[in-house]
Amino acid sequence: MFSRSNLVRIPAAAALIAGLGATLPTAAQAQDTTASRSITRVQSDTRIEKLADLHFGDIIPGAAGGTITLNVNGNVSTTGTVVAAGGDPHAAEFQITRRIFADYPVYNGPAGTDTVVLTHVTLPSESMTLRDFTTDFNRPGFLGLPAYFFLSNYEFRVAGTLDVAADQAAGTYLGFFDVTIDYN
Repeated sequence: MFSRSNLVRIPAAAALIAGLGATLPTAAQAQDTTASRSITRVQSDTRIEKLADLHFGDIIPGAAGGTITLNVNGNVSTTGTVVAAGGDPHAAEFQITRRIFADYPVYNGPAGTDTVVLTHVTLPSESMTLRDFTTDFNRPGFLGLPAYFFLSNYEFRVAGTLDVAADQAAGTYLGFFDVTIDYN
């Protein structure tokens, strides 16, 4: 329960073409009229859905603290005296649904040096920092661009590293991050 994201930005792709009718009165007050038309394009149905929250599983902080790193495949590694104690660690997982021939989505979510503070749900003075985000979103596609063709569903994951203090207070910690997919 470490992530929340259901944001999608769809660029407005509407074009309006209208011609003005020419009205030129003649000496007898007759009028000529031309027709105008309006054209617009509406984007296909798009949505992003969260399939799973980012969850580090159960951890034991130890006397010196350290880190626990979760990769996008769900593998866990630790440093210092932190011990991974089971549970169900897994990366946050998202699914994009599009109805279009070809698409070039752009990931705008936590990455690299971004940080998120996780706060203890009953002890607000206790916190941990989530950092060093990774994602498997940017898979190579057409001409090396992250693209997909003829796919209606595209899944990707987000993971990271959690800093655990020495003798970190026991309990559940919660934090949030947003994932936005832009279509250019």
